[in-house]
Amino acid sequence: MNSISGKNLVEKLQSLRHALDELQQDVIRQQVFDASMSVQPVDEIPDLGQRLNARRKALGIDLDTLELQTGVSTSTLKRLFKDPEGVKFGTVFLIAKTLGVKLCTDV
Repeated sequence: MNSISGKNLVEKLQSLRHALDELQQDVIRQQVFDASMSVQPVDEIPDLGQRLNARRKALGIDLDTLELQTGVSTSTLKRLFKDPEGVKFGTVFLIAKTLGVKLCTDV
């Protein structure tokens, strides 16, 4: 019985190690993204879509998952990432918020 519980312990430790490795990679991706995207103005509307798409990819979120999280269809997400001008602002705001992107104004 000790060998079985020992084996289970090893498996649990390996699973934890794998989860920690994934978390570490997520943190690194987040830091790289934050450094590259820190408070830069958006001069053109398509740039906003590209930045939101870059954020989605940096977080490792596929379109299907983002659709499930937000209720926004994959086709609308694709349009938003290509050119957000054809998408309702409320939808753009929802996706930005879901991806952890703050939309700010400079008056």
